[in-house]
Amino acid sequence: MLKMSFFVGLFLCILFFVGCASSSVAPAWVTNPDEVLDSKVSLWAVGTGSDRKSAENDALSLLVRSIQQQVVATSDSSKVLSGSHEAGFQASYNHSSSVATVSSIKDVPGVSFSQSWIAGNGTVYMLATLNREEAGRFYRQKISDLSAVVESEILFATANEGTWAALAALDNAVAKAWENQGYIDILAGVHPDVYRMVSLEYGSAQAVETLAERHRDKIHVGVAVEGDSNGRVASILQSTLATIGLKAAADGGSNGYVLQGTVSMEPLDNDGKYEYVRFVVDVELRELSTGKVLTSYSKNGREAHLTKKEAEQRAYRTIEDALKKELAPQLKNFVEKN
Repeated sequence: MLKMSFFVGLFLCILFFVGCASSSVAPAWVTNPDEVLDSKVSLWAVGTGSDRKSAENDALSLLVRSIQQQVVATSDSSKVLSGSHEAGFQASYNHSSSVATVSSIKDVPGVSFSQSWIAGNGTVYMLATLNREEAGRFYRQKISDLSAVVESEILFATANEGTWAALAALDNAVAKAWENQGYIDILAGVHPDVYRMVSLEYGSAQAVETLAERHRDKIHVGVAVEGDSNGRVASILQSTLATIGLKAAADGGSNGYVLQGTVSMEPLDNDGKYEYVRFVVDVELRELSTGKVLTSYSKNGREAHLTKKEAEQRAYRTIEDALKKELAPQLKNFVEKN
């Protein structure tokens, strides 16, 4: 008898919870959410689906759309973010570290699925809410952290003007500034009041981009090639610098750099039909103030033709092609990592 009473009670409990979850009367948050939810406290969205997971995903998608709409409304009525020109930078930032980002709005503190309801036809309704205060604090901190990175990179570049390291720091600052802009946009949607208090020392992502572009003009790279009788290798080295946004200088200057190359053409024994030449090209990027070789490139091979002159022309074409396809990416990679 006791066992039967247990199962009867369990069955009645199950019926009770199922009845609550699938009540034929839709709750107010489904039919009139504006009347029961406070928009000053949270943003919300009601998603639907055939099961709980799909309803959650739909609610999240709608919540993101709601934030985007809020961003437009806030941005249209708010000031343009600006900052001072003072050097309020943090010099203690470790340039090898990075600020972690949030991969999904679902990971943001303040997002919750507070209510669910199953309609008579089996459709699942899910209420997703985003607490404005909690999310606002989260994004404000992310903006503060990234701003410190950007400002520190700018300070580092200023102290090391005209160097590859400074350019790499500014390129990182540009990337972080645009990432920060994404957080600022979201903050505008989730908490307009906190958004209006944001002030960036570096001004804007566009301003950092301009700063990085101007810095490229301050890097002086001379080009000097021995054995380049017709100037073809020097010309291609100058073009290679242009592909990574740099201009070849007449000379690097005491604090600059030089792309120093040597070219040699050595005739080989002919086979009675063709003339052969062996070519060797070496290129080094040197820091003039220290004499240090920062990166180097070498290529050798041989070419043949009916005459020695034509064989040399083929060798030059091979050298030009190799410099374009191999040296240019190497220099680009060097700039990005240094």
